[in-house]
Order: sequence, then C-alpha cells, then structure tokens
Amino acid sequence: MFLLHTNGIFTQMEAAKYIYHAKYFLNHGSFVTNNYWLYSTIIFLIALCIKLKLSFAFVVAIQFIVNLIALFMFYNLSFHFLRNRKLAWITSFLLACNIFYQWYNTFLYTESLFFSLTVIYSSYLLTLKRLRVRDMIFIGFLLALLSFTRPTGILFLVPTIFYIYYRFMNPLKAYVKTAFVIAWLGIFLFVLNRMMQTGGSLKFMVPFIKENVICGLDTVTSVPVNLPENGNSLWGLIQYIFMNSSQFLHLAVLKTMSFWGILRPYYSLPHNIGLAIMFYSFYVLGIVGLVIKWKEKDKRLIFLLGIILLYWVTTMLTCDDWHSRFFLTLTPFIFLLGMSSFINNSWKKVK
Repeated sequence: MFLLHTNGIFTQMEAAKYIYHAKYFLNHGSFVTNNYWLYSTIIFLIALCIKLKLSFAFVVAIQFIVNLIALFMFYNLSFHFLRNRKLAWITSFLLACNIFYQWYNTFLYTESLFFSLTVIYSSYLLTLKRLRVRDMIFIGFLLALLSFTRPTGILFLVPTIFYIYYRFMNPLKAYVKTAFVIAWLGIFLFVLNRMMQTGGSLKFMVPFIKENVICGLDTVTSVPVNLPENGNSLWGLIQYIFMNSSQFLHLAVLKTMSFWGILRPYYSLPHNIGLAIMFYSFYVLGIVGLVIKWKEKDKRLIFLLGIILLYWVTTMLTCDDWHSRFFLTLTPFIFLLGMSSFINNSWKKVK
C-alpha cells in the first residue's frame, strides 16, 4: 500500500504495451502475434477492466490479493524448510519488505502477478507430504498459469519433474520412474520449442547478432559469421552456439556478471548500494545454507537449485533484463537458502 500511495498505478513503458494488446484483443478477438498468448494473463485482466469500464485499480487489487496469498504460503514454506517459526517470520518479513521485489505490485506488468504465482506454485509443491491425483492436477493448472503469465514459467516444469522423481517416486520400479522423467522432459522440450516459434518479439538470435548483454542494449563488436536457418528453435540455438562458440562464451561471461552482479550504471548510487547490501550478503549466507541443507539431504534443494540454475542458463542463452527482473524471480529461493545458515547454529557446524 505504501508503494501504491507513493507511485500510483504505473501504466507506462511495458504496461502501455499490454494495455494496447488488451484493446487489440477486444477489437479483433486475437493477438497481433502469437507470442502475446504467453503474456495473456495480465492482458486478459486489463481487457476485462476495459470491457467492464473498471479502473485499473481492479487489476492492482487482484495483484495485491495474490501477493498476500503468496506471502502466507511463503511463510508456510519457510517454516517447513527452516523448522523454526522465528526464522520463518524473518524470512517472510524480508520478502515482504524487499522493495526491489515488491515494487511491481503497482505495475501493470507481467511480473506483477508472475512473482507471486511462482511463490504460490513453489510453496504448494515443496510443502506436499504426499502426491495425490488432485495435487498433480493443481500443479498442472498452476504451471499452465505461470506459462501464460510469462514464457519463462515453463522452466518450472524441469525442477518439478526431478523433485517429484526423488521425493515421491522411490517406491516405484526403476523403469516406471525413468519413463516418467523421459516422457515429461520430452513434453517440456516440445512445448519450449513451440513457444520459441510464436514470433513477435521472441527473436532468439537478436541478442547474439547485436551482442546484447542487457536486452535491447546493442554492443556490437563483431558480426557472427554463421547463422542457423531457424534461430527461433532449440536446434537453431544449439547450432548457433557450436558455430560461434567463442562469441557465445564471451557473452555468457558478461551476462553471468550482469545476472549475479545486479547493479546497473543507470541506477543511483543509493539504489546500487541497497541492492548490494540486500543480495550480496545473501550470496554468502546462501552458500553456507546450501552446505547445511546438502548435509541434511533435503530433497527440496533439487527444486530450488534447479530453478536458480535454469534462470541463470536462460539468461546466458538470451539476455539480461534492464532491471534484473529475471534475477528477482529467484529472490524467495535465495532468501530461503540464506536463512538456512542460521538453523541450529549452522555456522559452527560449517566450521
């Protein structure tokens, strides 16, 4: 509410794009290009406001409600993961008060819902004691909702597959478990490849051709010699990497520094200092917490590390966001790992 009072409802920049496409959908019953289906959750909410002649405050209200649900569920996950109510409260308080993360609740951006939905999805999955059919249906529904809110939502499928494999499928025979993993990884790759071919702004060769470390910021020093015929496909991406390996590795290093560095030259000094204090300290704490949880053989690490790794790799294969929004998606998981370092005097155990 403080952010809403301070900044109002932000309807510029990307928000203006989604407002335009909401109006376009109402007028034509379709999108300009198919890639906007992958952002359709926020577009349809905006379209509903326009159709019913409601204020955009309706969308923001929904974002606040979803965010509140996410915070309650994150507290529950924190309590299960940290096994300490005080640590769970502190971790939830850190997430609730992280202005860099919560900022988008007053924006008509896809992240406004996506951040909260990823927390709801992860909290539900990682607090399950047993996996029932209704749980699988609900997980599938949430995963589909994530994928139609932002295309990177599909990435959550991969760590989910391996978490279910190691957490819930031990009683099953090896060939059944193997078939499960192969089948779902096949579905993931098929869906991901189709999503890459939806067109519009999803042009996967552009960051390499224009050497974008930050999306849209061209830093061309050399022009790639070999381009695949269809760069908007998994095979095309693989071809490009092998045909231009030195350039890819160079850009991958720069994108990694941008992704984990999170500081930006166009931020104010206080802004960058705040980011550094908040997140760099949790890098150290997170490493300690990871060691502790690894020793405990906590299977939830499969999911947490899986999604962190996938977002990092995806940034190297595309480009980093102007405001580190890809990194910010991982904020709840980094906080969980960091606060794990305080479980039962964990620092003494590590030493």
